[in-house]
Amino acid sequence: MFYEMKQKYYKRIVEDEQSVQYLMSKGMPRAIAETLSVRKIGKDNYEKFVDDKSAFYSPFEMPNMAAAVETIQYVMECGGKILIYGDYDADGLTASSILSLFFSDNGVENDVIIPTRDEGYGLHAENVLRAFETDFYDLLITVDCGISNAEDINRIVSELGVEVIVTDHHELPEVLPDCICINPKMGYPFSYLAGAGVAWKLVEAIAGIDVAAKYSDLACVGTIGDIMPLQDENRALVKMGLSNWRHKSLKKLAELSNCPSNVTANDIALRIAPKINAAGRVGSPHAALDVLLCRDKSDLGKINKLLELNEKRKQLLEEITAQSDLMCDSKVIAKERMVFLYNDRWQRGLLGIVASRYKEKYKLPAVVLTLDEDCYVGSARGTESLNLFEIFAQCKDCLVKFGGHKASVGFSVSANRLSEFRQKLTTVLQSMSPELFEKRFYYDLELGKDCDTACVMKLTEKLQPMLPQDKIVCRLTDSVKFANSFGKDDAHLSATLSCGLEIKGFFKYGILAPIIRNGGNVDLLCTLETDNYTHEICGILEDISLNNSVCYDEFYKLNLLKNFSADKRMFVDKDVVARHMLCDSLAVIFDDYETYLKYCNEYNLTDMCVDVFLDSGQNKTVVISPTPQYDFGRFDKVVYFAREGISLSIANAIYTAVAPARKELYDLELTRDVCAKVYSALRRKSKFDSVNAVYDKYLVGNLSIGQFTVALRVFEELKIIKTIDKYSVEFNDSEKRDLTTSSIFRAFQIKR
Repeated sequence: MFYEMKQKYYKRIVEDEQSVQYLMSKGMPRAIAETLSVRKIGKDNYEKFVDDKSAFYSPFEMPNMAAAVETIQYVMECGGKILIYGDYDADGLTASSILSLFFSDNGVENDVIIPTRDEGYGLHAENVLRAFETDFYDLLITVDCGISNAEDINRIVSELGVEVIVTDHHELPEVLPDCICINPKMGYPFSYLAGAGVAWKLVEAIAGIDVAAKYSDLACVGTIGDIMPLQDENRALVKMGLSNWRHKSLKKLAELSNCPSNVTANDIALRIAPKINAAGRVGSPHAALDVLLCRDKSDLGKINKLLELNEKRKQLLEEITAQSDLMCDSKVIAKERMVFLYNDRWQRGLLGIVASRYKEKYKLPAVVLTLDEDCYVGSARGTESLNLFEIFAQCKDCLVKFGGHKASVGFSVSANRLSEFRQKLTTVLQSMSPELFEKRFYYDLELGKDCDTACVMKLTEKLQPMLPQDKIVCRLTDSVKFANSFGKDDAHLSATLSCGLEIKGFFKYGILAPIIRNGGNVDLLCTLETDNYTHEICGILEDISLNNSVCYDEFYKLNLLKNFSADKRMFVDKDVVARHMLCDSLAVIFDDYETYLKYCNEYNLTDMCVDVFLDSGQNKTVVISPTPQYDFGRFDKVVYFAREGISLSIANAIYTAVAPARKELYDLELTRDVCAKVYSALRRKSKFDSVNAVYDKYLVGNLSIGQFTVALRVFEELKIIKTIDKYSVEFNDSEKRDLTTSSIFRAFQIKR
C-alpha cells in the first residue's frame, strides 16, 4: 500500500528550457544542464562563463567614469591630497583599502574615514567637516556609500568647496547627489558589483587592468563579504583575486583561520570576511582597516587584535543566543509567524547575525532589536518565500525609518511604539497565505537517478568560485549500513549509506545515530565535498527525513515508553477530531507508521507532511512516534490517535481511540524482579558508564531495553534515583519505596 505524501523536498524550477537544450547540445546530461540554467548560465552567457577574460567590461561603460578619472588624474598630477570615505563592513573596508593602497603606491597622500556602527551607515557630513579642521583635501571619494546622501554632500561642497566623487553600488534614490556619481545601477552592463568591485573598476579605469590586478585580492574579499552573486564580472573578479592572493596580511589571516594554502571563496565567506566584519560589529572598524592596509608585510600584532575582536564577537553572540533561547516560546512564534526578540543591552552590531540564526532555526522571519536612547534599532531577516521589504513597508507608519531589500531589513522604532509595531507586523504576517510559511527544501538533482557523485564534483569544480549558498544540493534516498555520533556531546552524525557514500551531519544530527544505524531508510539532501583526511567524496547534510523501516520498531516502542503517562484521558469522537483537522497549525500523533497508514485515508491525512521521531518544523504535520523532546507547544491543535487506555505526556492534546496495527508495541512485562535487576545494575555502574551503557553492559539478553526504560521511569517517579545527566545518577537511600505506589508501575500490571 502506498500513499502520495505531501512533498518536503522540491526540485529547483527550470525557467529557461531553451538554455537547457543549448547546454545539452554541448554534451551535458539534462540534470547538469538544468543545474547550470538555474544558476543563470545558458545560451546567452555560457561562452563568457567558460572564458573568464571576456567577462570583464570596459570600466568606461560605467556612466561618469571618464569624468571621475579625469578629476582624479588631475589631483594626482598636481600633488593633491585625497580623502576616502568608506563603510564599516568587509565591502566598505576593502573598497577603502583598494583606493588608499593604489594612491599610496602612486605617491598620492590620502586618508581614510570609516564611521562606527553607532554612527550608522552612509556618509556623515560632520565626519568630513571634522577631518578638514586638521587638514585640507583636494578631493573626497566615497566608496560603498554616498549615493543616498545628497544633503550631506551638498553641505560638504557648500561649506568646504571640495570636489566630491561618489562610488557606490546600492539602489539609486529619487534624487542623486550633485556631483560625479559612479554606480553600476546607472547603466553598466553588470549591475551587481560590490562596493569593492566599483572601487576596483575605478583603479582599472585610471591605470589599466594589469595594475588593477594587484588589488584584486581585496576586491575578491569585498565581493564575497557583501554576498554578491558570483556571476558574470563578479565571478571573473573573484577568480582573479584568488589567483593573485598575495596580500601578506590577508594570507597570514587566512593561515591563522585554518584555511588551506589555496584559499577558496568558501574560505573567505566562512573564515575571513566574518573576522573583518567583527571589528565593526564589536569594536573599531579601524582594527580591520589597519590589517587591510598592511599589504606588503604581515603585522601579527594587528592581525591578533582582529582575531581578539572576533573571539569577543563569538562570546557576545553566545551570550545573546543563550538569552534569546529563553525568550523563545514556540507557540507564540508559530502564532505570530515570526521570531521577535529584543533586549535593551544587546550589541547593536550583532543583531543581523542573531536574526539570521533564528531565521534558520525556525524557518520564519526573525526580528531582533536593542535600545538606542529612546528608540529600538533592529535588524530583520526573511525567508525565501517572503518579501521582507514589502512587509515592513506596510508597517512604516509605526517606524522612525527602515531600509533594505527582500531578504534583509534594518529599521528603528520609538520605544513607546514597540508593542504597536509588533502587533502590526504580526497582523500583516497572519494575513498572508499559510503556504508561504511552510518549510521547503530545494535540491538540484537526484544522485543515482540523474548522475553520480563524480559528475557532481566535476560540475562543482567547473562552477568555482562558489559561495556556500550556491553549492549543488543533491537528493538521495537510500538505507543506512552504519552510523555513529561524534564530537562534543555526540552532536554530529557520520553515516555510511548502502550506496557507499559517507554522510556527515553537524550540530543537530547526532541524535539520529542510534536510530538509523541498523538499516534505517532515509531521504536526504546533501552537498558533496572531498574529505580532508580520507580524500574520499562525502556528503554534508542539508536535511534528512526518515522513511518507515523495520529497524525503527524498537524505537517506536521506546518512545511510547518514554512519553507514557498513567493519567486518565478523555477520548473524543470523530466529529471533534474533524473540527480540529481544519486548523492550519496541527499535529497528528500515531504510535507507529503502520497505524498511520491504516487511518490515513479515513481522516484525509495525505496532504500533511510526515515526521518520524523528530520535528521538521512544518505547520501541519503527522508525527510518528515522537521523541520526548518533540515540541508540541508550537501547534494550536494536537490530536493523538491512541490505543484506548494509553496516553502520552502531552498537555495540549485531545485523544481519539483507534485499533493499533501493531499490538505487540504495547506488550511489556514489568515485575518487581525486573525492577530489582535494573536497580542492581545501576548500583554496579562506574562513573565512566553512561546510563544507557548500564543496559548494554549488564542487562542485554536478560531484559529488554523497554523494560529497562520503564523501570528507570518508575525509579524517577518514586524518587529512588535522580538522573543528573547521561553519565550521573544520584541514589536516595533515606527510605524504602513500595513499587505499587508508582502509577507507571501499576499501569504496566494491566494486561494490554
